[in-house]
Amino acid sequence: MTLVRRAPDEPELFAVLFRRYGRDVHRFVWRRSRNDMLADDITAVTFEQCWRSLPGFRPRGATVRPWLFRIAANELASHYRSEGRRDARERLATVRDEPLRAPSDDVAVGSDDAALLSALARLRERDQIVLSLRFLADLSTEEAAEAMDVERGHLAVLQHRALAALRCELEGSQR
Repeated sequence: MTLVRRAPDEPELFAVLFRRYGRDVHRFVWRRSRNDMLADDITAVTFEQCWRSLPGFRPRGATVRPWLFRIAANELASHYRSEGRRDARERLATVRDEPLRAPSDDVAVGSDDAALLSALARLRERDQIVLSLRFLADLSTEEAAEAMDVERGHLAVLQHRALAALRCELEGSQR
């Protein structure tokens, strides 16, 4: 924790934080998005946010790791929200000029991972975050609870509900 306290005054120590946690944050974002460029961008923004917030950061736990994952999860959710709004605007702009067509029958999910990520993307944001932190970022229950700013017992309830919602999404997509 001394590293975090000293990093705002000694930028070379911030580089140590990046080397220690950068790969894990990048891997977490990549596992959610399967997009190298997006993972690079979100990782950079995460550490930029971290740098700007370090002077006022007061950790509840022993490490800065859960906080970094919370920043990354929030940035990724923000990206998908803005991407969804942009896609909706583009669809609305073109729908007037297109004839109505039935969906193509030849579209198929390529792998179990793709189906899982697709189902995960259809969940509520909070469900996506809890499952991503626990299973894609491999955070412990304590770390995920800290990242979400909830008690450990509350995280267990959130995780249970999110897994149930994911199960329903997966079963619905197999019909």
